Amino acid sequence: MVIADGGGIDGFITKALASPHDIKIEGHHSSGVDALSAFRRLHFDVVVLDIGMINEDPLISIKRLLRVDGRTKIIMISTLSFANVRQSMLGFETGAAEFIQTPSDFTSNSSFLQFQTELCRVVRTLGKARRQEGPRPNTSAAPSTVKPPDEIKLRPPSSERPLILAIGSSTGGPHALMSMLTELPEYFPIPIVITQHMPKTFTAVLASTLANRTGKTAVEGQAGMIVKPNHIYVAPGDHHMTFSGNIVNAKIEINQGPPVNFCRPSVDPMVESIVKIFGSKTLLTILTGMGADGKNGAGKVVDAKGTVIAQDFETSTVWGMPRVVALAGYCSEVLPLGSISGAITRLAMG
Repeated sequence: MVIADGGGIDGFITKALASPHDIKIEGHHSSGVDALSAFRRLHFDVVVLDIGMINEDPLISIKRLLRVDGRTKIIMISTLSFANVRQSMLGFETGAAEFIQTPSDFTSNSSFLQFQTELCRVVRTLGKARRQEGPRPNTSAAPSTVKPPDEIKLRPPSSERPLILAIGSSTGGPHALMSMLTELPEYFPIPIVITQHMPKTFTAVLASTLANRTGKTAVEGQAGMIVKPNHIYVAPGDHHMTFSGNIVNAKIEINQGPPVNFCRPSVDPMVESIVKIFGSKTLLTILTGMGADGKNGAGKVVDAKGTVIAQDFETSTVWGMPRVVALAGYCSEVLPLGSISGAITRLAMG
């Protein structure tokens, strides 16, 4: 389903989704009320929502859609402005899965092709994830491909108390991060470092939002910062965040090296650098996300006898990153989102 005003952005969305044979727009609405009416009757795998619509509040639309189907995969679309970034962050908090920027140059074919490629990739991945979760009852349902998660073998956690918490996340990650981090104790005795796949501008707003929601100091990581307990550091968009120094004075490094796992920032270089410093005292959590970023880093954590926790299938927007880590046998626990903060707290508090 596409929810967008007629005109510019609507045209981009429609054109981008018109060519692929495996994607079909089954509903197209310029009103949130009309879209909701259709959504109550029919099953849609993915909703593409223009968050810059005139005379519409996208947050109300997101809330109403999720009230009908809590597993709805909502992709927010808009131009990249500070106001729209703020709006999209509220959308993430509400439960939207992803944000995609419209072409920056409305006359550039290369810019449109980049937008089309990204939108189709995300629609396919989220659509597949939604079908694995099964259709809503009492709807004209799409075929379901529900299957139980593969068998997971767990390993014992580290015998040592962790001295740093590293988190990797992607699609659906902002919502998961806010939910998980707000459940940690008011004083958390170790630093928290995060790589969330997001472009520039978004990561600074994510850090600010986490600071407001958790009451902790949360900042975008900058070169030279010494990480401190009860502080949150978010990898800046379009940069890898790594660490140097020692356990007492672990220092942030920032670079624009090549993408890793097609990502920059990437989870793997962050985690691999942490393991070199903290070894068995590393605690890694992999949250919802597409792809396999974090798997190599998790392997390094296990080799160093640290601890890995992953989000489970049922509560992940996309069980991609957590899945590959879990199936590799790297995890000590694979948990629903609501249980992860408790497990982290028990390990970190000793």
